[in-house]
Amino acid sequence: MTQHPYIPATDQEEQEMLQAMGLESFEDLVAVIPDKLRQKEGIGLSASKSELEVATELSRLAALNRPATSGVCFLGGGAYDHYTPEAVKAIAMRSEFYTAYTPYQAEVSQGTLQVMYEFQTMISEISGLEVANASLYDGASAAAEACSMALGVTRRSKILIPETVHPDIQAVIATYLQNRDAQLAPVKSVEGRLDPDDLAANAAEAASVLVQSPNMLGLVEDWAAARKAIVDDKTLLIAYADPLTLGLLESPGVAGADIYVGEGQSLGIPLSFGGPYLGLMATKKEYMRRMPGRIVGRTVDVDGKPGFIMVLRTREQDIRREKATSNICTNQGLMALWATVFMSLLGKDGLTRLARLCFDKSQYLGRAIHQLPGYELPFGFGYVKEFVVRTPKPASQLRQLADKEDLFIGTVVWQGEELLQIAVTEKRTRAELDRLIDFLGRAGQ
Repeated sequence: MTQHPYIPATDQEEQEMLQAMGLESFEDLVAVIPDKLRQKEGIGLSASKSELEVATELSRLAALNRPATSGVCFLGGGAYDHYTPEAVKAIAMRSEFYTAYTPYQAEVSQGTLQVMYEFQTMISEISGLEVANASLYDGASAAAEACSMALGVTRRSKILIPETVHPDIQAVIATYLQNRDAQLAPVKSVEGRLDPDDLAANAAEAASVLVQSPNMLGLVEDWAAARKAIVDDKTLLIAYADPLTLGLLESPGVAGADIYVGEGQSLGIPLSFGGPYLGLMATKKEYMRRMPGRIVGRTVDVDGKPGFIMVLRTREQDIRREKATSNICTNQGLMALWATVFMSLLGKDGLTRLARLCFDKSQYLGRAIHQLPGYELPFGFGYVKEFVVRTPKPASQLRQLADKEDLFIGTVVWQGEELLQIAVTEKRTRAELDRLIDFLGRAGQ
């Protein structure tokens, strides 16, 4: 059946619908709405337009967007311009994977269920933890769910969040927990990383500590040191990380984390103007029943053949809302599919090589910028693919000038100071890196 995106109802069709309901006019239809709730004046809409006029206007508005491909993208802060292989798109769009949306009927959803199972396995391997779920909405909501999970596990109310955690993640956590009996307490930083002494001084009776690494400044944090600073064994360590960086860094599980969460966009998912993205979560087996969302398991059917089925879903649909582990009702199935195909094609060695490419290129760029007059990397070179720069001119001014030369760079405010924020992926060539270096050298004079 052909899909028509724009089909207005004619006057005759409106009358036919009214007659079918036994009404004479639209006013009769809305008469049930109390007069005090009725809109007395217009709602600000202009006169109706034709299909051609609407299509033209929408095209004009869409053209105001500037996709990352229209320039050289060094933007970061949680979403990165990585390459998505064509093979990922081709495999992910096969109907046996992406059309079986509802995984409750296992007999007709084996494609989707197997993808979820393989996805969980890969995230468990990357994170170094025993159990992963079938994904959440995005990294920030996954972090909030982990904090909520810690409240339930420990029966405590204090959650420690270092100031080095991205402010967007902090805002989502605060929103999630605003009606819970939860106290969000900050942890101070030293030279761009969390202060282990301040963490130790405040960790008593805490439900959890959320440590992001690389943090909002791109710097690698020490999860193992954070674990040692938490003197209370009941306090859970939540490790937040871009999964791609785990190709180089020690896994959260090995470092002593109890829960891993992260944003999966770097696993082959396009920028797409901000979403949809992919929330990752893994934990120790002992906390499995506290995890939000879905978990898929492998089993055998009556004929002894392997198959996949939903084994756990701690959902509010199944139990009373106030007893639910989470109000998460679903998962990012299509994005998890993309990430699963991407990781399958890349393999363990490929993930490490990809992370190494980002590391080498970003180190080259950061060290070159550090040598420019008036520029400085204030926190050194302990980053994987993203770093901040102190500049001789206002960072926002440099960002605007770069935009005019189709160089996309970001800014971040840290302790009242505005810094440039630059991320380097495997897509950036030597010529593009040198082009940015040349621009900053000219613009900083």
